[in-house]
Amino acid sequence: MDIRVLEYFVVAAQEGSITRAAELLHVSQPTVSRQLMELEEELGRKLFDRSKRSVTLTQEGLLFRESAQEILTLYRKELSHRPQDGEELAGDLYLGSGEASSFTYAAKKLDAFTRLHPKVRFHVISENGERIFEDVEKGVLDVGLVIRQVNPALFEFYQLPLHEQWGVLVPKDHPLAKKDSVGSAELKGERLILPENYGFQQEMLLRLGPDLDKQVVGYSNLIYNSITLVKERAGVALCVWNNNIPRDDLSFIPLREFPRQPAYLVWKKRPLNTPLMEKFLEFMTSHSDSV
Repeated sequence: MDIRVLEYFVVAAQEGSITRAAELLHVSQPTVSRQLMELEEELGRKLFDRSKRSVTLTQEGLLFRESAQEILTLYRKELSHRPQDGEELAGDLYLGSGEASSFTYAAKKLDAFTRLHPKVRFHVISENGERIFEDVEKGVLDVGLVIRQVNPALFEFYQLPLHEQWGVLVPKDHPLAKKDSVGSAELKGERLILPENYGFQQEMLLRLGPDLDKQVVGYSNLIYNSITLVKERAGVALCVWNNNIPRDDLSFIPLREFPRQPAYLVWKKRPLNTPLMEKFLEFMTSHSDSV
């Protein structure tokens, strides 16, 4: 199996068209079509349903797409770590992060690091904590920024010098907006929007009471979508404070049952890191006063 063929597969799946994939990849349409058919034959499974104008992934194709994307990411990472001429640090860093205020700190650090090392590029991937741990363990991500407890048997970690606050997001004219803090009693009767992260859902129901589960109307994994849902009065959202929350339209009230939680930078335990990772981790963990 050729890396190039995996790229053909991923682009064709994204575009839903072999012709469009060929245009983007600067190869002929028959070449892409032939390579994809040979890939299906090699794997012994049908990846696409084909029509005259489009292609759609089969169930097996959907499962294979995730593996193909991970292989391509790992391959590109390895290419970026090839030795460079001279001693200047170069390569790509992959950082996974949830939508929390602590990312502002990480963004400033990334900016400072890439200004010191202009040949380093960063890739920021927005994911929830569960997926971040999974992708760090697989090697798809170099580091992750999380606000969950870290398993020291699997990961190295560094506690960042800041904490996250859980709260409830409501419209400015909502009765709860006048309160300094909110608990389970004040949330009774409210339509609740919870984070998509299963671990956070269970922690919330544990701290606020299992009866609140009956009030849940939906889930959201992006703060932007939570903001829109609250603005449209689909419910009130339980979330972590984020600097992008518009204060003119919405109010964020801390949850009493949730103490402020530390944020962590996590990376996979391994005998050796690349020179780029070594320098980056040293910068992130030893220069906290530089931002």
